[in-house]
Amino acid sequence: MILPEHAEFQFGADSPYDWCETNFFPFAVPEHRISGSIYLLSRPRLGVTMSDIVIQDRIAPEWEAQAYVDNQQHLPCPQSLLDYSLPNGLSVRAVKPLEHYQMSYEGIDDTSFELEFRSLMSPFDMNDPDMDPMAAGRIGAGWGGAAFSGHYEITGRITGRLTLRGREYAVDYVDTLDRSWGPRKERANGNAIWIHGSFGEELTVHAFLGLDPARTSAFGPLISGYALADGELSGLVAAEGGAERHRLLPMSNTLHVTDKLGRSFSLTGAAINGCVWAPFPSMVYAQSFMRWNWNGRIGHGVQQDVLSRAYLTRERDLIARI
Repeated sequence: MILPEHAEFQFGADSPYDWCETNFFPFAVPEHRISGSIYLLSRPRLGVTMSDIVIQDRIAPEWEAQAYVDNQQHLPCPQSLLDYSLPNGLSVRAVKPLEHYQMSYEGIDDTSFELEFRSLMSPFDMNDPDMDPMAAGRIGAGWGGAAFSGHYEITGRITGRLTLRGREYAVDYVDTLDRSWGPRKERANGNAIWIHGSFGEELTVHAFLGLDPARTSAFGPLISGYALADGELSGLVAAEGGAERHRLLPMSNTLHVTDKLGRSFSLTGAAINGCVWAPFPSMVYAQSFMRWNWNGRIGHGVQQDVLSRAYLTRERDLIARI
């Protein structure tokens, strides 16, 4: 069970040097094909933080071809995750931890934002068997190991304004944040798909799945996930689907899920922007922002194919055939 104190740093004096704590906040303006992310990866035992601000607006596999990139790898680690400002111009404040956050950023090239996140659900704890039906079979034996000894997602509404290279946009969008903590190596990490589609406050489907794109276009197995439908949250018990890719970049997909309440949802998606994102050195994220269709309803959300660089080099000949 996730409590408000889990929004704060979880490391201690006996934590290993590679202890890692992450925060991810998304935002989007779908009608302009714009999606963005605020990503913080801290190594508090080393006293350093990586902060990444990326804004996408087109399908372009090269990260640098996107609308805006500000990735800084060695900033001083904040003293608290509840209220901090970094030298890159990013400030985050937990007005009410797990429920209400304010994010602001003053970047370069006339780019800035003022955003608020307000939760629509309780945090989904992937390590709580009472919440996640997949947890009992995974803990101690499954994907992620100690790196995901703490992990949660929260779907919420993001509002505010974005100024992108001098042009201002209103932000009012439902999306999903996440947070993780635990020791995390920078070599041969596991692959995974972090994927979701949101249809306003009516429905969000979120799934965390296995990934082996060198051998199959299919998703799976299911690691974790949930459906938030009409305000009712339920963990997934099954998920299947697959993606068509241009090299590594997802271009279209299908996703069918069933939750523990017996509700089933079938979605299809098509990329409206995408790039190969590299928020930290040992991994790349083939990330596409999808326009989802669910029974004629249109929604949006990201497909992140999280790939180890060790895997990519090991399987380079197979990947070259995609």
